[in-house]
Amino acid sequence: MKKGLLTLGMLVGCLLSVHAQRTISGKVLDENKNPLSNVLVQDPITKKWTHTNTDGKYSIEISNDNSYIIISQLGKDTQEIFLSPEDKNIDVILYKQSLRLDEVVITPKRKKDYSEITLGKEAIENVQAFSLNEVLEQLPGQFTPDFNNNQFKNIVFRTADNNVNISKLANGSKDRQDYFANRAYGTSVVLNDIPLSNNENMQSYSPNTSDPFSQSTVANNISNGSDNVFANSNYGYDLRDIGTNNIEEIKVIQGVAPAKYGDMSTGLILVTTKAGETPYRASISLRDATTEYNLAKGFKITDRNFLNTNFNFLESNADPRNSLTKFHRFSGNIAWKTNNKASNLTNTFTVNFSKNLDKVKGNPDDFSDPKVKNDKTIIRFSDNLKWNLNKSWIDTFNIDANFSYEKTVSFKEEWRNQGISAVTNATQTGINNAIIIPAQYFYNMNVEGIPISTYFNAEGIKSITTKSEWIHTLSVGISSRTSSNIGRGRYSTGNNVPNILTLSGASGGLGYRDYNFRNSKTVLQLAAYAEDQITKYFSNDAVYKLDLGLRYENQLGYSSFQPRVNTSYALNKFIRLRGGLGLTSKTPSLSQLYTGERYYDYLLGQGIYSVPNTGYVGWIQTYQLPGDNQNLKPIKTMNTEIGVDLNFGFGNLNITGFYNKMTDGITSLQDPFYKQIALIELNTAGPTPTYDVIGNKDQYFFSNNLVNGLTSEDKGIEAFMTFKRIKPLNLDIQINSSYIQTANKSQVKEYKISSVLTSNEKYGVYNGLKTNTEQLTLGSNFNYHLKKVGLLLSLRTEHILIMNHDRNQVRNPIGYLDKEFLYHEIPVQDQGNTDLYGNLINSPITGSEKLQKSIHNIHFRLSKDFLNGFKVSVYTTNIFGLKPTYIDSTNDRKIYPIAQFSLGGKLEYSF
Repeated sequence: MKKGLLTLGMLVGCLLSVHAQRTISGKVLDENKNPLSNVLVQDPITKKWTHTNTDGKYSIEISNDNSYIIISQLGKDTQEIFLSPEDKNIDVILYKQSLRLDEVVITPKRKKDYSEITLGKEAIENVQAFSLNEVLEQLPGQFTPDFNNNQFKNIVFRTADNNVNISKLANGSKDRQDYFANRAYGTSVVLNDIPLSNNENMQSYSPNTSDPFSQSTVANNISNGSDNVFANSNYGYDLRDIGTNNIEEIKVIQGVAPAKYGDMSTGLILVTTKAGETPYRASISLRDATTEYNLAKGFKITDRNFLNTNFNFLESNADPRNSLTKFHRFSGNIAWKTNNKASNLTNTFTVNFSKNLDKVKGNPDDFSDPKVKNDKTIIRFSDNLKWNLNKSWIDTFNIDANFSYEKTVSFKEEWRNQGISAVTNATQTGINNAIIIPAQYFYNMNVEGIPISTYFNAEGIKSITTKSEWIHTLSVGISSRTSSNIGRGRYSTGNNVPNILTLSGASGGLGYRDYNFRNSKTVLQLAAYAEDQITKYFSNDAVYKLDLGLRYENQLGYSSFQPRVNTSYALNKFIRLRGGLGLTSKTPSLSQLYTGERYYDYLLGQGIYSVPNTGYVGWIQTYQLPGDNQNLKPIKTMNTEIGVDLNFGFGNLNITGFYNKMTDGITSLQDPFYKQIALIELNTAGPTPTYDVIGNKDQYFFSNNLVNGLTSEDKGIEAFMTFKRIKPLNLDIQINSSYIQTANKSQVKEYKISSVLTSNEKYGVYNGLKTNTEQLTLGSNFNYHLKKVGLLLSLRTEHILIMNHDRNQVRNPIGYLDKEFLYHEIPVQDQGNTDLYGNLINSPITGSEKLQKSIHNIHFRLSKDFLNGFKVSVYTTNIFGLKPTYIDSTNDRKIYPIAQFSLGGKLEYSF
């Protein structure tokens, strides 16, 4: 890291800086020609900025070759002002954001330099979103699923395994679950330059006995009251916690992120919320069985102090016929923004809070119906400071800091009727009396987590222009983040009966134990970064840009240097070439690192004994195994892309090709070993039944550990075609498409018992499964806009044309485990020899699954702005009620899980 920073410092020292700069001054007015104060005026190249004073006046020093400045204020339409060399005084009018503007951007928009996508106010509202996830469904490669706010929501980019329910669309298996989860966990959501962390979430109930990405731990989906109760700890941030009413802009970076951003491996979502003076905004949204109420106001306390407030309540019901499936969310934020008198320092302090108001859910008329509860409370304190120093050695100094506290309580109780069973809660190796569980009893599970995280980032920026008029904007920063969980953890309550998870009858397995989350340790991440954003303007409208970044990450003691490069070259106004390459990494979650000690329980003898005058007795032999997964490494990803932008007379075409490779993905490993299990006989000679050990036997075990054992490659191409407005028809048209191929490979060996129990080969050993998936999607937007009457009609189409999945693989053994669990490699030429290893050769895994027919969906929105402050919108998914079907593996006809017909509306009033 020191060498990298020293090199960058030497580069700065070698640059012969010449202040070939000029000052742009002017005045900013509203549509009524009144001066606007606190308007942000910024140079996007050098990162310099200033605010207008009480008279609406501003003055900013920019590079002599710079071509534009950006002028923006909350609630106003942002202006990009293009400058000519002789411009010195620029007056600007900012118009109120409404449907009466000349141009309203309704669709996702490509940025000018690289491949990032932005979604503004109208694009956010285009789908009547209640949460961030619904907004992001407009992006290439995504599609709109059936509306349901009762499920955990996350997202991944640029992969054919882009949805947790993709197996339904492909009519296939769930062998893509781990890969999807690793990518979703690596998608970073950043709110006002503060990362939202899910690293501390440990809300899974049985991490030692189940796959970390199994369906039993997936989501908060309680529509049937029996499964998927506990919040998802390894699938990334729950996007339902981010409402949309207070969002000003969303930027999505699917390619190479700037060096400032770390602890990510898949994609970056940058969310900017409102902070400043705004009128009162009250709204109500309805869609299916979901209602949302919102109230917001930005107060001007003084000329330099502003207080922005937003309060939101959402009530959603997955099934209107069943009151047990409700999801409630109460959220809001208070932001205090202040500027100093010189207008060179601005600070925004924000308090965000959110609470799920669910109560215990259960059918009061059916005592055997499961009772479910999943409450979550979040509070975050964050601060963003920007100081425009304008010194010879530094231009701008930024500090971002955050403290986040969360409490999540998950509970499930259900009636069990499964016969008499035996378990133990022993925590040491040995033989212990079994706890006899009755044939019928109430079974309960509890998890209380209290995740706590902190974040700090300090950054300095300096812009330098060389004699040859190359503009260098240098930034250097350091950051840290901590993750901890001080919750009570996993525990049983109520009937003092330990939960039975794996041990049943005369068998053995990894057993459940209570676990206090305070036994986990605080994880510290440290990082430093440096970046040089280089810009050069040539003649004939040619512009060259190069962002060179280097990030140093220290995660769990693993150090890595991560170069990040983005470049673009506009040859002229018609064509721009671009490319990027970067490395990123994502630290394992606390839930993956700290699972608690593992215990293997085995019920001895003939199982549970019925003893006259005593009742049922039994003995369980327990082995304590090493716990946790301290050797997990961060997930790594290499992202590369190359693209071209073509500016035709009738529109703009953006094409991006990409290749991404994930390594060290986290998955579960069956670790084989064997132990000596006691052979016992019942002894009833005394007053209390006991046992006599009469021998031992070998028992083969598989311990469930987590390892870095997955690799995945994604390659594909994306295209945007944005047509220029057809003015006679007041029509805007955009078309996007995405084609992706994904290849997944597990490096974790698999085991299967020999078909001949007496053979020397006890278990066959096999390579992990390889799979290939491809996906082709197409989307379009048709927007009819009448600015004179404030009317907008929007038609959005989605088309899934290809979704194929190939998992064909021969299952010949590559080795075997003998009676002492020693591994023996099988020569390649003998792996398919049925005479030698017929007892180990498995039937080939088959599955060349294809989309049985193309899937199409059409969504519609109508919005109307009234001059009295009212705005009305009507939104419909699947407006034609399309119901494409497929034949599943059991020869049943089912409906593809696309968005069904749904009608909603929103009424908003500003005053």
